[in-house]
Amino acid sequence: MKQSLVITCLAALAVMLIAYVVGGSSLLVSGLSKALNTGLRSSLMLAASFLVIGQIQVLLSQELLDRWLQNFKGIKGVVLSALAGSLFPGGPYIFYPFIASITEKAIPFYILISFMYGKLLYDVTRIPMEASLISPTVAAVRNLLSFPIPIIIGLLAERRFANRTFTDIFGRQVK
Repeated sequence: MKQSLVITCLAALAVMLIAYVVGGSSLLVSGLSKALNTGLRSSLMLAASFLVIGQIQVLLSQELLDRWLQNFKGIKGVVLSALAGSLFPGGPYIFYPFIASITEKAIPFYILISFMYGKLLYDVTRIPMEASLISPTVAAVRNLLSFPIPIIIGLLAERRFANRTFTDIFGRQVK
């Protein structure tokens, strides 16, 4: 059993116990009801996300990635990976399973890390919401200041790890 699942289950049990002690069975049942409603609302998104991930996994074959990596190495690969990350669709339901699956494809770590930082810092789908909820000026400044970070991190990773993969560095694949 995964350690993160055990920790999450223990946290859930602790919070349920606290709810019971604070408000009795009615508060506990209310929390369980809200959890069930959230699970039902999220289930369609999860199912659709897993369908997208499954198709991306088969479309991004090792041969396709190898051809792409032949053409885009070094700074060109770093910049394009960061930009690809920024355009990657969806939220964590799609992104994290994709990252877990891409570690199996033996791509250089510096490409993977550039992609991840590109998604987490650039995410173009977030810009309109950020501009409307915070302010266009703050959104523009944040994006301009964070622009070089995925590229710098990718170049540092290339320098430090060369063409080693995630598995080469950490000795295991993400599960």
